[in-house]
Amino acid sequence: MRVGTLFRVLALVGFSAIAMGVKAQDYPSRPVRILVGFAAGGGVDTVARLYAAKLQEVLNAPIVVENKPGARNCLQHCP
Repeated sequence: MRVGTLFRVLALVGFSAIAMGVKAQDYPSRPVRILVGFAAGGGVDTVARLYAAKLQEVLNAPIVVENKPGARNCLQHCP
């Protein structure tokens, strides 16, 4: 696992934690999806699932971690 990828994941989670203080009253109205660009069971997947558990406690909403490996980890065109 590259350090740059781990840094991006941690930065994304950090920015989402900052944004949690400014949330709408009805947010989230559906499950929150965290997309992981690597196969299940790896280091990034483990970190994502740990953060998902904490976010679920804070938001009181279901958090779904979706693993989408392949395509050189390009997730911008995922449906």
